[in-house]
Amino acid sequence: MKKISILLCSLFISISAFSQDNFGTGLKFDQKLYEDLPQSVPLVTRSFTALPSSFSIKGYAPTPQSQGRQGSCVGWASAFGARTIANAVKNNWQYNTAMINQNTYSPSFVYNQIRVNNNCEGAYIENAMKVLNMNGAAKMNEFPYTDQSCTTSPSSYVLSSASNHKIITYERLARWDNPVNLVGKVKKAISEKNPVVIGLFQYNSLMLDANKVWIPNTGTNGHAMVVVGYDDNKAGGAFEIMNSWGTNFGNNGFFWIRYADFERQIKTAYVLIDKRDDNNINNNTIINVNINTVINNKLGGELTLKLDTGEDMPIKLADGATRNFNIVKATNTTYRVNNTYTSGTQFRIYLKTKQRGYVYLIGFGSADKSVNKLYPFDNFSDYFNYVDSEIAIPNEDYFIEFDNNPGRDILCVLYSKDKLNIDDIVSKARTSSGDFVSNIKGALSSSIFKGTDVTFSSNKIAFDANSKSNVEKVVPIFIEMNHK
Repeated sequence: MKKISILLCSLFISISAFSQDNFGTGLKFDQKLYEDLPQSVPLVTRSFTALPSSFSIKGYAPTPQSQGRQGSCVGWASAFGARTIANAVKNNWQYNTAMINQNTYSPSFVYNQIRVNNNCEGAYIENAMKVLNMNGAAKMNEFPYTDQSCTTSPSSYVLSSASNHKIITYERLARWDNPVNLVGKVKKAISEKNPVVIGLFQYNSLMLDANKVWIPNTGTNGHAMVVVGYDDNKAGGAFEIMNSWGTNFGNNGFFWIRYADFERQIKTAYVLIDKRDDNNINNNTIINVNINTVINNKLGGELTLKLDTGEDMPIKLADGATRNFNIVKATNTTYRVNNTYTSGTQFRIYLKTKQRGYVYLIGFGSADKSVNKLYPFDNFSDYFNYVDSEIAIPNEDYFIEFDNNPGRDILCVLYSKDKLNIDDIVSKARTSSGDFVSNIKGALSSSIFKGTDVTFSSNKIAFDANSKSNVEKVVPIFIEMNHK
């Protein structure tokens, strides 16, 4: 009995040693700040069904370090954790821990710019994402971390250097009060090698069981960390988490949270998106650095129109679809829907893309000359951060309906390698004197792929673009349909 008591006492001490009394946290929550961020694209259910049973990007992570008692977990999760991992993924440094550790990003650079007060008592992840997007990230050796102060500002040199390490964009994975399929969305992000910054909400301590799995509890603390993997067979399904309490915590600085506990107590989840050419996946833009020329610049996508009955709306490739494709004055559409539909007919649009990039959808009605942005909507992101996945517009629960203004309608989908000012494009299409097709082309100007560089499918709305020039960025597809 005495031996058992000693063992139990030792176990209790080892677990309780990592309460918030010994290590800092510092995450602040604000529902409005979170939901003001763009949400990731509305992937269809089948995009989640083929995920592997386990996946890890832990091999791209730096060796965990400790934030000490300072409330700087947001800086550690966003900069040292996620930003460093994203950079390692881009450079293919998997398992090259020495190289990764030499190129970690400074938590202080981010945290010192967003701290809620000079007492170093916390920060919001949303503000960290804005810094990484607008200001970039400084390397740890340029702006070292200390838990003794959070008021030092980066010098002009450090700011200039950090600007070379900006992320493309960032997005939230779910709503605050309705995190539908949060587990699936985080798994999808990880499977695409995107680290996920999370906010653990209303808990008391990070007590772990013998398998380094979190023992759930409630309290008032908030802590930012990074998801680096998942395993459907670990503890009934769990995510692997990178903490900022050093390597003596958990499994060398990592631990696990069960899916059920994750959905219950993870209130916020964010993906930061770094530049990535995916050359090893799909031969996107490849540049010969020796002669500074583009070897190939690829873009590809597909679109399906499906009635509420589940039937596809039959289409055909318009005559001369690629002829003068990028010429502004050429007004012909790319595809035509074969059938004419009555007002009230409902349909849904499914979009796929072969490369990461930006996707937009604009609608035109000839009866009233209306031009409307159809996607992105409801604060969804315009960035398609997935390869060979599909989104539904408006979503899997709703349809688009032909209005009571019979006539010729045109859908325009824009696939782009760079972010577009879609509101400006829509405004120009509304106010310019030309026809809709010409106005859209005019707004995009010289960034359109040449017709000779684009191949369209004849039996479905799909294309593949391949150019030797990196100036060509956008493929606009115009789909003509009639309703009576």
